Amino acid sequence: EGNLKTEIVDVNLLEVPHPKFVNASTRKKLRESFAQLCARDTMPMVEEAFMECHSPREAKKLAERPVAMPRELQMPDRRALDLAVFELLGVDDAQKREELCDRLYFETASHFRNIRIVEIQKQEQRTGGGSDRLRVDDLASDIWDALDATEKLPARDWLAERVDGERIEIEIPEGKPTLHDASDMFSANVVHFHPESRVGRGAIAVEYPTRAHAEFAAQLARNNIRGATALPTSESAAHLLLTNYDARNAALSERLYELARSRTADENKVSEIVNLLLHWLSVGKA
Repeated sequence: EGNLKTEIVDVNLLEVPHPKFVNASTRKKLRESFAQLCARDTMPMVEEAFMECHSPREAKKLAERPVAMPRELQMPDRRALDLAVFELLGVDDAQKREELCDRLYFETASHFRNIRIVEIQKQEQRTGGGSDRLRVDDLASDIWDALDATEKLPARDWLAERVDGERIEIEIPEGKPTLHDASDMFSANVVHFHPESRVGRGAIAVEYPTRAHAEFAAQLARNNIRGATALPTSESAAHLLLTNYDARNAALSERLYELARSRTADENKVSEIVNLLLHWLSVGKA
């Protein structure tokens, strides 16, 4: 699925020209061109059209076109270095070096084009096929249209309509929430937000005004709601609103499962549809 890295065992199989035999002129070309190349970021070896393509059908159409040079193979410092390497290998004729470089670039571009085509095909296989994904999106959109305006109200807007009187803004950072035990004398109101890739390390600890606010923040984070959120100032009001929020989510989830099962008998697809709809209900549908 692509060249991820080159191992030492691979390098040991490569034939490398002996630097002992390089002359001063070629050495200068190698050093200067390599220094220029190292001063910039390496660009893709894959044609831009293929990098932007994610459909096997579209990739097949693109493959019918003549091979175009990727951006990296159009760079003057790259070509200067490769021409110097051909000179190091013993190609004395300048015109011959240019022809060999053209052939090298054509074969390189073709090679990476083929790798990209296979990569696109594998991506579709991993997701179970584009048609299945489209089917899930279509069914979720169909169910979304069947919901009334109140049901489709994003969670943050739903909360804002129910925060009466004094309010406080709490901040919910990114990360997986962990709430301390309510009996913890010192940290009952603290929520740790752990980076998804490194749970337990580099967590952000946030202390909230009351236990109810901490429980509310943890629940909102589980539902992918982040940033500043307005809640009632008093603990009792925050607790009551959290109870109502959980009840709304449970009722909506039950209704969504019912609607999804009315459209497909595939339980895996039902779960995908409901999860997508719950995401839309949390953050809004674009």
